[in-house]
Amino acid sequence: MTILRTISPAYRALQWCGGRQTAMQTTGTALKNWAKKIGIAVGVLFLALAALIFDFLRHGGQFKTLQAHFAGSCATLPMDASAEDIQIDRARGLAYLSYLDRRAQIEGKAVTGTIMLLDLNVAEPRPRAALTTEPIDFHPHGLSLYRTGDGSQRLFVISHPGKQSADQGQRVEIFEQSATGAFAPARTIRDPLLFKPNAILAVGLDQFYIANDSGASGGFQRAQELLLRRGMSTLLYFDGRQMRIIDSGIASAAGIGMSPDGGTVYVSETSGNRLRVYARNAANGDLTLRELIDLGSAPDNINVNADGTVWIAAHAKTVALLRHFTDAKRLAPTQIFKLDPRAPLASRLTEIYLNAGEQISAGSVGAVYNKMLLVGSITE
Repeated sequence: MTILRTISPAYRALQWCGGRQTAMQTTGTALKNWAKKIGIAVGVLFLALAALIFDFLRHGGQFKTLQAHFAGSCATLPMDASAEDIQIDRARGLAYLSYLDRRAQIEGKAVTGTIMLLDLNVAEPRPRAALTTEPIDFHPHGLSLYRTGDGSQRLFVISHPGKQSADQGQRVEIFEQSATGAFAPARTIRDPLLFKPNAILAVGLDQFYIANDSGASGGFQRAQELLLRRGMSTLLYFDGRQMRIIDSGIASAAGIGMSPDGGTVYVSETSGNRLRVYARNAANGDLTLRELIDLGSAPDNINVNADGTVWIAAHAKTVALLRHFTDAKRLAPTQIFKLDPRAPLASRLTEIYLNAGEQISAGSVGAVYNKMLLVGSITE
């Protein structure tokens, strides 16, 4: 018994030490397994991020080889501001420009804009004032021209608030043409649904469609819009009294136009690289999606000619566009498409103009009058 009592604790101690050694081995193995799992997870995350970035660059045209071309001749019209959008009064041969020094605005300078016009009937048109007076804190963006039954016209303009402005609401300014031909402020429309308006299409004295180019409420959602091409834009209709959403889930709506007969509405999806084609109910403003047309580039503003052809400005390389915003010396390509809805499916889309940016960078609109193509830029 004495011997047993003497040996037993030692035996138990040996057993305890052995158990301790086994536990340490088990813990080490578990840590190795966890480390392996974490390594695999990090690797998968890295590959997913790399694939996401590659897809973003590919979709944005970063790997394209551009061949500049245009069948006509080009001339530059120097201006003190950029013309991000252009609308043409074909009856009078006048072009209206959304006139704002957007380069200065990007740099944080306090600037306001106006609407200018070009007389396309003269050999060398020069911009001149189109408004009798500008609304307070006027920062024009998209615009649309509407001709009434008696021949008079109304001009609809999106205006964003300035950074220093006390009024941070988005608005639509409606101008009425006076006897002199200049436009005077007639009505201002505000609405909570005007989240980030970009393009507008007037269809009546007070009625219009308007496109929000983003629906993101924060940085994370904005990243989803850019990287994942998540459609968060909305398309709105204002019937003269109230605003309502008529379509959503659009991948950054940036341009809008309508066929001459009023039966078809076109909306460009910048992040989607495509054009949305809607059938329009003129009685109540409803739109029914009819077709999606792939463009292979990021479309911007839309102009519809009197013959029904649709002219679409596009950004062939979106990363170059983003770089151009931060540095004016970095050029961004300008691309203009013509879509003929009456042509056979295989030949209805034609690239009319492409330039790497030496002639004009970040082209955002192409508008046609007779045989003249006017190209405006976001920043130049």
